[in-house]
Amino acid sequence: MPEIVTVPERKAREAARRRAAALDVMTEAREFARTRGGRFYVFGSVAAGRIKYDSDFDVVVDFQFGIEAEAADFVEEACQRRRLPSDVHLKSRASKRFLDRIRDQMVSLP
Repeated sequence: MPEIVTVPERKAREAARRRAAALDVMTEAREFARTRGGRFYVFGSVAAGRIKYDSDFDVVVDFQFGIEAEAADFVEEACQRRRLPSDVHLKSRASKRFLDRIRDQMVSLP
């Protein structure tokens, strides 16, 4: 007989999977930033430690112009490999108002 999984159990499993995926992405991003001389600023539910079954990976990419696109692609692909939705923002294109709103909740990598 197949196992019956309740909706709350499915949600809890997905939240745990996304939590592990986010930690893996953060580890990779930290190393990328360390070797390339830039920063990733993680915010939202991942930064707050409140990852749910429908959470995404919110991040601001802060690298020099020549590396910025590569860094954005890197973090987006790291998320895709783990089936973790991402919301990637370039600091160079983000409004001051947006950055001010998320500043207190950002986790800096490295």
